Amino acid sequence: MEEIGELIGKGFGTWKSNLNLCLPFILSFFVSILVMIPVLVAFALTFLPLASMDLNATTAENAAEMQKLINQTQASLENLQTGQMAQIALFFVVLVVLMSLVSAFFTAGAIGMARSALDRGKTDLGDMWSAGRENFMNMFLATILMGLLTMAGLVFLIPGIALLPQPLEAEPQAVGALLIGILLLILYALALSLLLATTPYALVVEKLGAVNAVKASIDFFRYNKFDVLILWLVVLAISMSLQMISGSLSAGEGMSRQPLSIITGLVNILVLAPLSNIWWTRLYMNRKGLLKVDDVRDPW
Repeated sequence: MEEIGELIGKGFGTWKSNLNLCLPFILSFFVSILVMIPVLVAFALTFLPLASMDLNATTAENAAEMQKLINQTQASLENLQTGQMAQIALFFVVLVVLMSLVSAFFTAGAIGMARSALDRGKTDLGDMWSAGRENFMNMFLATILMGLLTMAGLVFLIPGIALLPQPLEAEPQAVGALLIGILLLILYALALSLLLATTPYALVVEKLGAVNAVKASIDFFRYNKFDVLILWLVVLAISMSLQMISGSLSAGEGMSRQPLSIITGLVNILVLAPLSNIWWTRLYMNRKGLLKVDDVRDPW
């Protein structure tokens, strides 16, 4: 069984030999945009009175038309009926479901590529399509299940909310209870993220269903607490370091913030996401005895 430092080093070597591991994350980004655009356009055409704009009008007329559009939009928002609210909720649900399905497919595909890279020393897009097709629905259901488990932590806020007076005032007892509830919610979310960290990897590597993958992740954490915590902290530290570097370089230079933000995003997609994916997949496969080859040739 590999030590966590050795595992990280060999995972880095596997990533260097398979730079195409970033492709699922790139494709996920672009497909998500392609899915989002038509839904948002349909929403805009349904609820915003854009048809009233005269595109051939003069500048002054454009300004008048724009003000008219703003007024009409405000009036529309104020007069929303129950049916219209239901339509807005439907648009939101459709967008979330579509985005989640896209994310589930490419997340499963990325793990499938990582598994193949660890098994054979190389991988290709065929591994991504195969793993994505086989596991995306279970991954989607697992995402919903993990989201519900996370939302269950909102119960910690109930005592503080119940103590808030009506109308709202700065009641010390209620504020204190609310702050404690927020702190407990944060601790709950952090603990849950550790318990469920390997859920996607258990699901794809062992071809489990959503519920069984969650159970497998909790069971995996019970026997590998230190390794899961260390790898979780490593990935978190690298991610936060990137954000801090980007923030410090762009401080006080408004024009350069956007390019630096783009660069940080590219580093996350091209390097951090595939690298952390290979680390987590290797950790799960190694501790479960599922690695078929010992790639000792991989450099640190």
